[in-house]
Amino acid sequence: MDMRWDDLRYLLSVARQGSLAGAARELRVDATTVGRRLAALEKALGTRLVLRGSRTLGLTEDAEAVVARAREMEDALRLLHDSVSDEAKAEGTVRLAATEYLAQALLAAHLGELHARHPGLNLELVVGTDVVDLQRGDADLALRLIPPRGDALVVRKVGEIAFAMYASRGYLRRRGAPRPGDFREHTVLVYRMALTSGEESEELKRVTAGGRRLLQSNSTAVLREAAAAGLGVALLPCLSGERDARLTRVGAGVLAKRPLWLTFHKDLQRSPRVRAVSDWVAEVCRREKAGLAGTQVATR
Repeated sequence: MDMRWDDLRYLLSVARQGSLAGAARELRVDATTVGRRLAALEKALGTRLVLRGSRTLGLTEDAEAVVARAREMEDALRLLHDSVSDEAKAEGTVRLAATEYLAQALLAAHLGELHARHPGLNLELVVGTDVVDLQRGDADLALRLIPPRGDALVVRKVGEIAFAMYASRGYLRRRGAPRPGDFREHTVLVYRMALTSGEESEELKRVTAGGRRLLQSNSTAVLREAAAAGLGVALLPCLSGERDARLTRVGAGVLAKRPLWLTFHKDLQRSPRVRAVSDWVAEVCRREKAGLAGTQVATR
């Protein structure tokens, strides 16, 4: 069997990205090269691996089995590399999954510190609300309000994030400040229901009773901009709402608090590069503790 490990890397990338174009971007080659290497792998194994559609590629059952074994090999090679590298250095690429809000409002401003400490480290921020499978290698770490589940995962609480209601000054001048439990004359901008837990959802309904839900979104940036434009009263993370000079908190308290979790595969605990990013994220969360918890009110 004339099979090359390098060809397996191409299959792993296609499995992660779902298309030749996506794999080509990840591997920094052209799509023709990806297709040629997949064909070579199929020939070496004597079986079909991918089902080609108009835009995406599907994996055959044989391919799923090959991918599972290839991921084990990839993890083993990564651990071998980390174990023989200089423990004082964190080098290579680390994929960190985070929501758009956490990446933008919490992490981005501190990236310079991470790279100053570890010049050989490359951070890839995987931004979005989609669930990432750390056990499949979709990312090395994930910063989430709801931790990924799995027996092979290490889950670390790194902070607590608070949410409150915010509106623009223009909106409050026109409509007045709403009272908790009486939003009859107000419009409300909130997260999609799937992003709030049962308790938070019930508290939100109680506080905004009578209000019209004008907008629901899974994007903090969309809700913030809609509130700044005077569209209504928005539920926002305090770290975002307090730092926006266009917005004012409605009421003195916070509506809800959620724990913030950092998760990674247990096989990566000894990896210098993953440990460096993990420690950096935890440090950033400690530094921003007051802002995250909504106890640090910005001065205008």
